[in-house]
Amino acid sequence: MRVPREEERAGVDTALYVLWLTEDKDPSPQSGKITNLSRGGCFVQTRAEVRGGSTILLRLMTPTERWLRLQGAVAHSLRRVGFGLRFTDLSEEDRGMLTLLVEYYRGAGVVVPKVVGPEELPPDAKRVKPH
Repeated sequence: MRVPREEERAGVDTALYVLWLTEDKDPSPQSGKITNLSRGGCFVQTRAEVRGGSTILLRLMTPTERWLRLQGAVAHSLRRVGFGLRFTDLSEEDRGMLTLLVEYYRGAGVVVPKVVGPEELPPDAKRVKPH
């Protein structure tokens, strides 16, 4: 069962390449590309395989050419496509940097809307019947 996202994601249509490694496998770094990003997580496009729940140590180069080091847990993975990462143990500085990055890419990229279930709609929301 998928856990709903807590943060709206920003699509990243430019190259936001990352280096990452897992704590439970080969110590050599892997590479990938972040295709969407939020303050709570990201999707890393890569052909390398990871297991759900694995801890990932991630390094990404910001548009200001500063390395940002993050840690997260694999929320889901798609074989030979990539994996969703939920950030863990973020410092206040990391949270602030992620907020700036999301705002930057929201302006330059495409916003990926948050999908909500009926229980999350406000009481006065109009319900539309599917055709």
